[in-house]
Amino acid sequence: MPLTKTLPPHCSLSHDVAGVPLLSIDNNYARAQISLFGAQVLSYQRHNASPSIWLSDKAVLDGSKPIRGGIPICWPWFGPSPSRVGLGKPAHGFARTTLWTLEDVSEHEDNTLVHLSLRDNDATYALWPHRFELELDVLVGQSLSLVLNTRNTGNTPIIYNAALHSYLQISAPENVSVTGLGEPYTGILIPQKGQQLGALELNGAIDRIYHQPEDRVIVNDGKRCIQVVNGNNDSVVVWTPWLEGARAMADMADDGYHTMLCIEAAITDDAGVTVVPGDEHILTTLIR
Repeated sequence: MPLTKTLPPHCSLSHDVAGVPLLSIDNNYARAQISLFGAQVLSYQRHNASPSIWLSDKAVLDGSKPIRGGIPICWPWFGPSPSRVGLGKPAHGFARTTLWTLEDVSEHEDNTLVHLSLRDNDATYALWPHRFELELDVLVGQSLSLVLNTRNTGNTPIIYNAALHSYLQISAPENVSVTGLGEPYTGILIPQKGQQLGALELNGAIDRIYHQPEDRVIVNDGKRCIQVVNGNNDSVVVWTPWLEGARAMADMADDGYHTMLCIEAAITDDAGVTVVPGDEHILTTLIR
């Protein structure tokens, strides 16, 4: 894991017992942690405020399986592998279960910028036979911003889907209302088309793709409003497993759903995004 520059004063790099690198940031505005396994933001909390990002207290952080919580990077596909890449490959792609390189960390007047990268190798090529450079910029300040850049370094076009799978911390499901999702959606748990009329309220398991979201989705949980501002996505995914789903997951407590809700900037259209050789495409999300 090469790092060519010295870390700034407000950052530190450690390793867990399995050797997975963990970057910790504690600057003038907020604190955050990023695992280099999956380039996954694990936590973000402004000073004198409640955490904005949820992490399961049963999350496995040793690199042996995907991390439950934080902001997983689903790439280069979302959900089950599509037929164009071959069925039966790992759900949500391989970016979230691969060790990334920490390229640089720099401090600026109002944030700390973390730059990470992932490039094709023999393991990725076996799953997805394309040449690429994937870069993630994480800005930690009064808000949390992620910029995911997909660059085609090969000789043929690539097609990808993705999601910045943000687990938000909430006070309680019964307090939550979500606006800015737009009306048309497709259910995943129960495959059906639907229309969202007014704010979304939580009263059971939800796994939906909203196809015409506004740029800004607002989650009001009775104690605060969290704004999720997305760019270059074609959809927003909303997910909560509720009690039945939480019980089925070994890495989530049965009552874990009480304090989490996923609002995800996503590219879910079957056509995906085509990136021609030498070109790039950016997907972004900002949480404040």
